[in-house]
Amino acid sequence: MNLSRAASEIDRLERLALGNSPVHRLHPRAKIIGTFVFILAVVSVPAGRVSALMPFFLYPAVLMPLSDTPLKPLFLRLLVALPFSLMGGLSALFLFREPVFALGGLTITAGTLSFCSIMLKTVLTVLAALILIAATPFVEIASHLRGLGVPAVLSLQLVMTYRYIGVLLGEAASMVTAYRLRAPDRKGIVMGDMGSFLGQLVLRSFDRAERVYQAMKCRGFQGVYQGAADRKFGRGDYLFTAAVLLLAATRFL
Repeated sequence: MNLSRAASEIDRLERLALGNSPVHRLHPRAKIIGTFVFILAVVSVPAGRVSALMPFFLYPAVLMPLSDTPLKPLFLRLLVALPFSLMGGLSALFLFREPVFALGGLTITAGTLSFCSIMLKTVLTVLAALILIAATPFVEIASHLRGLGVPAVLSLQLVMTYRYIGVLLGEAASMVTAYRLRAPDRKGIVMGDMGSFLGQLVLRSFDRAERVYQAMKCRGFQGVYQGAADRKFGRGDYLFTAAVLLLAATRFL
């Protein structure tokens, strides 16, 4: 696993959020509300209703070009979430074996429809969340989550976790490099050394976190991230919210 590449991929998504596309210029609160409504509508579709999920693909199909978001970085992050839903989908194949209809000579069972439904829901919801992050700086997301009633402690934890993932990967990459220099004949970290490696990573992470926190306090941090100055909703923000609500209404058609 290339940890340095993983850290750079996180930074790449962060840089995408600094763009100037029409989606980037939307009010962060409109994008948060739109994403929440979209995910809620997708998740509420009954299991096995594959056809009811098809209209929701308009959301990523329209927003990705408008936000100049490339498919590759989103696809790589989507691959991380797919194995978890894959296990749930495979269990549905074995649990629900009653036939629903026949397609040519192939019998489609309720489990097959549930499997497709689970996988499609995963793709849609993860893409919606990634598009939000790729089109909105994470600090602004946390700031406007507080404005929507999310506790300040929780929004701070979200920001710190998101920020610290890259720091943790950087520490792990440095340790992997040091390990390879001391054991050049080994292709990876052997299981006998894994416990010591992870223990050292935890200790280095605590030390790095303390230094990061002290640096933040020196720069005036007082427990709350300050996002950009708030602004009023514009015409485009209302149109975007209305369009997402209209798309979500297809769930009941």
